[in-house]
Amino acid sequence: MIQVKAPGKLYIAGEYAVTEPGYKSVLIAVDRFVTATIEDTHSTSGFIHSKTLHHEPITFKREQDKIIISDTDAADQLKYITQAIEVFEQFAKSSNVTLRHYNLTIDSNLDDSSGHKYGLGSSAAVLVSVIKALNEFYNMQLSNLYIYKLAVIANMKLQSLSSCGDIAVSVYTGWLVYSTFDHDWVKQQIEETSVLDVLFKNWPGLHIEPLQAPEHMEVLIGWTGSPASSHHLVSEVKRLKADPTIYGQFLDQSQTFVEQLIKAFKTNNIQGVQETIRKNRTVIQYLDSFATIDIETPHLKKLCEIGEKYGGASKTSGAGGGDCGITIVENDKNKRKIFEEWCKNNIKPLNFSIYHGQ
Repeated sequence: MIQVKAPGKLYIAGEYAVTEPGYKSVLIAVDRFVTATIEDTHSTSGFIHSKTLHHEPITFKREQDKIIISDTDAADQLKYITQAIEVFEQFAKSSNVTLRHYNLTIDSNLDDSSGHKYGLGSSAAVLVSVIKALNEFYNMQLSNLYIYKLAVIANMKLQSLSSCGDIAVSVYTGWLVYSTFDHDWVKQQIEETSVLDVLFKNWPGLHIEPLQAPEHMEVLIGWTGSPASSHHLVSEVKRLKADPTIYGQFLDQSQTFVEQLIKAFKTNNIQGVQETIRKNRTVIQYLDSFATIDIETPHLKKLCEIGEKYGGASKTSGAGGGDCGITIVENDKNKRKIFEEWCKNNIKPLNFSIYHGQ
């Protein structure tokens, strides 16, 4: 039996701009996971069991390059799992690997106990966990870059609008600098060539760089209890692209301040990190002023005000509109006071740690 896990993510800076190739963002992996367990079976078929969807194990078989499951009503719910399997097996076959039957079980603690989503990128973690499990099952010893690319190909086949930063940090873990690739180019490659060929090519615009955090720095995470619709928020920002003046200024400012943030990291400068986190918040607020949907909701604004009150540097995380906000502090300074006041304002502190891999 093989068991692997893929962590969830939070954006620290550069969200929204990261949907454009070449524009950098900073993310973290958190210690909440999707876990994939895979084991050999000597039967003529295997099963998929998603514990989070409360399904009983569902039998699957192969028809050409497709995974066909026995319960068609569950097909949409299991699409991230089956698509990841299909992409990996297309690659495996082109690498002359003999396919075998197996039982695959997926479990997750990325949501709270009542099923509410924290916005940690569960779909990405599912894709990554399945690819990682199959990589070990077939002993293919793929690099992180190839695991990332396989998960991205599966994601793009599902017509996702994602920048795929959540996939990158789920694979590489820790702190990460990320800028996305030319999606049109990769999409064309997927349509015109094999998975193997797409995997081996350089993807224009893609940048993945592990980052070392300053010593004694801590990220405090608060959850507003209002799950955000990332799809609708990203679509709203896409609408703002129609005004090149607004959108162009947003992109330029975001890139400048994310670069400043990365420099502060590399010079072990916590005060510099805090200063640039605040600058990155102003970029999101600028975009928010033109949007018809709140990015920094009243709850997220309150979260930030409390963090700033006690000397932290605060902003929304990810798409905004709900979900999480962050506060950067030094040496746990005022952590207890921030958490207490968050709780008084119906903001749940999340005691997550940054996950740096197994």
